[in-house]
Amino acid sequence: MFTLSLAFLGSCKKDDLTDESSYSQNTENNNLLVETIQRNSGSEKTVSIGDKTYIIGYTQLNNNQDAYALCMRGAEIVWARYYDKSPDDSRGEALALSGNNLIVAFSCTGGNTDFEATSGAFQISYGAGGGPKILYLAKINAQTGLIENATFIGCKLNNGNTNTIRVQDDNPQPITFTNEGNIRVMATKAYDRADGRLTPGNGDDQDCLVSGGSWEGIFSMNMQLINGNCFPD
Repeated sequence: MFTLSLAFLGSCKKDDLTDESSYSQNTENNNLLVETIQRNSGSEKTVSIGDKTYIIGYTQLNNNQDAYALCMRGAEIVWARYYDKSPDDSRGEALALSGNNLIVAFSCTGGNTDFEATSGAFQISYGAGGGPKILYLAKINAQTGLIENATFIGCKLNNGNTNTIRVQDDNPQPITFTNEGNIRVMATKAYDRADGRLTPGNGDDQDCLVSGGSWEGIFSMNMQLINGNCFPD
């Protein structure tokens, strides 16, 4: 069985806010949501298949960052939406596509009221202690833009507060697909207490007890963690 998987990661900073533009048209299907997106091209990552291109990014609105995604066919927008309009900062960090499954890693920093985990997900919330940047991994229907399954991914300090994890800095494809059709996420993490939080298949993992290092997580399409491993740098 052949599985097509594509992914792209790009870097972005607050001062990359150039070539902003807004789109609000859709002639393909009036039932699909097309929000007016103030696009920030310096933040965007893309993946294409056939005649469609999928784009993620974030908009800087005053002191707030809001994550968005859109699907385009040429210059025509098929769907477009913001996934976070809360006071929390969120960004589109990485994406990959397999069939009708668009997998997106967003980041958030606590206080988010728009990101929600779905039933049976690996981590059901951001956790305690806002501020550290963590991941919100979502399976999005590529035809409609609707989130079908989603989970939070964060480390945890000894006091129980949430700690940092982000997509792997130097990896051009931090999200890929396994031969079994599962989702592989490669991340860079901070300290995580050794209670099996990121490595439930292996129990305590001493390599998680370092600030820095890599983490590999294998997820099912319903966002349950199948296996996780911490690796020192």
